[in-house]
Amino acid sequence: GESNALAKCMVMTPEIIAESEVAFAGTATTIDGETVTLEVTKWYVGGDSATVTVTAPAGFEALIGGVPFAVGENFLVSATDGVVNYCGMSGEATTELQTLYDTAFPG
Repeated sequence: GESNALAKCMVMTPEIIAESEVAFAGTATTIDGETVTLEVTKWYVGGDSATVTVTAPAGFEALIGGVPFAVGENFLVSATDGVVNYCGMSGEATTELQTLYDTAFPG
Protein backbone atom coordinates (compact mmCIF):
# COMPACT_ATOMS: atom_id res chain seq x y z
CA GLY A 1 0.00 0.00 0.00
CA GLU A 2 0.94 3.65 0.26
CA SER A 3 3.84 4.49 2.53
CA ASN A 4 3.75 7.20 5.13
CA ALA A 5 7.23 8.65 5.65
CA LEU A 6 6.20 10.04 9.04
CA ALA A 7 5.42 6.53 10.33
CA LYS A 8 8.82 5.05 9.59
CA CYS A 9 11.66 4.35 11.98
CA MET A 10 15.22 5.27 11.11
CA VAL A 11 17.91 2.64 10.74
CA MET A 12 19.24 1.98 14.24
CA THR A 13 22.92 2.55 14.95
CA PRO A 14 25.07 2.28 18.08
CA GLU A 15 25.56 6.06 17.98
CA ILE A 16 21.81 6.65 18.27
CA ILE A 17 21.42 4.16 21.13
CA ALA A 18 24.42 5.71 22.93
CA GLU A 19 22.47 8.98 23.24
CA SER A 20 19.98 7.28 25.62
CA GLU A 21 19.86 8.52 29.22
CA VAL A 22 18.99 5.03 30.48
CA ALA A 23 19.87 1.63 29.04
CA PHE A 24 19.75 -1.82 30.60
CA ALA A 25 19.30 -5.53 29.96
CA GLY A 26 16.59 -7.30 31.90
CA THR A 27 14.12 -10.13 32.17
CA ALA A 28 10.40 -9.42 32.29
CA THR A 29 9.10 -10.81 35.59
CA THR A 30 5.52 -9.53 35.68
CA ILE A 31 3.06 -7.91 33.31
CA ASP A 32 -0.05 -6.30 34.75
CA GLY A 33 -2.03 -4.63 31.98
CA GLU A 34 0.33 -2.04 30.49
CA THR A 35 2.78 -2.18 33.42
CA VAL A 36 5.86 -4.37 32.98
CA THR A 37 8.42 -5.12 35.69
CA LEU A 38 11.88 -6.26 34.65
CA GLU A 39 14.69 -7.72 36.75
CA VAL A 40 17.81 -5.88 35.60
CA THR A 41 20.69 -8.13 34.62
CA LYS A 42 22.99 -5.35 33.41
CA TRP A 43 23.01 -1.56 33.50
CA TYR A 44 24.65 0.12 30.53
CA VAL A 45 23.93 3.67 31.67
CA GLY A 46 21.67 5.68 33.98
CA GLY A 47 20.72 3.41 36.84
CA ASP A 48 21.56 0.90 39.52
CA SER A 49 18.20 -0.54 40.63
CA ALA A 50 17.67 -4.29 40.69
CA THR A 51 14.25 -3.89 39.07
CA VAL A 52 12.61 -1.42 36.69
CA THR A 53 8.92 -0.86 36.02
CA VAL A 54 7.87 0.56 32.65
CA THR A 55 4.60 1.31 30.92
CA ALA A 56 4.11 -0.49 27.62
CA PRO A 57 0.98 0.91 25.98
CA ALA A 58 -1.04 -1.69 24.09
CA GLY A 59 -0.83 -1.47 20.31
CA PHE A 60 2.57 0.22 20.10
CA GLU A 61 4.21 -3.01 18.93
CA ALA A 62 2.88 -2.56 15.40
CA LEU A 63 2.45 1.21 15.42
CA ILE A 64 5.96 2.46 16.23
CA GLY A 65 8.10 -0.59 16.81
CA GLY A 66 7.05 -1.01 20.44
CA VAL A 67 8.35 -3.82 22.59
CA PRO A 68 6.27 -7.04 22.74
CA PHE A 69 7.09 -7.78 26.39
CA ALA A 70 6.56 -11.36 27.62
CA VAL A 71 7.20 -12.80 31.08
CA GLY A 72 10.43 -14.77 31.26
CA GLU A 73 11.89 -13.23 28.11
CA ASN A 74 15.08 -11.11 27.99
CA PHE A 75 15.02 -7.53 26.72
CA LEU A 76 17.32 -4.62 26.02
CA VAL A 77 15.65 -1.36 27.00
CA SER A 78 16.70 2.26 26.55
CA ALA A 79 14.84 5.41 27.57
CA THR A 80 15.07 9.17 27.24
CA ASP A 81 13.21 11.65 29.45
CA GLY A 82 11.57 8.74 31.26
CA VAL A 83 10.04 7.25 28.10
CA VAL A 84 11.06 3.89 26.63
CA ASN A 85 12.69 4.34 23.22
CA TYR A 86 10.94 2.39 20.47
CA CYS A 87 11.69 1.94 16.77
CA GLY A 88 14.40 -0.63 17.31
CA MET A 89 16.16 1.02 20.25
CA SER A 90 14.49 -1.37 22.72
CA GLY A 91 13.33 -4.92 22.18
CA GLU A 92 13.94 -8.60 22.66
CA ALA A 93 17.59 -9.34 23.38
CA THR A 94 18.41 -10.65 19.92
CA THR A 95 22.00 -11.09 18.79
CA GLU A 96 21.62 -8.08 16.48
CA LEU A 97 20.29 -5.72 19.18
CA GLN A 98 22.85 -7.00 21.68
CA THR A 99 25.63 -6.15 19.24
CA LEU A 100 24.25 -2.59 18.90
CA TYR A 101 24.16 -2.16 22.70
CA ASP A 102 27.66 -3.63 23.18
CA THR A 103 29.01 -1.24 20.56
CA ALA A 104 27.05 1.74 21.95
CA PHE A 105 28.22 1.12 25.53
CA PRO A 106 31.70 -0.43 25.42
CA GLY A 107 33.32 -1.39 28.69
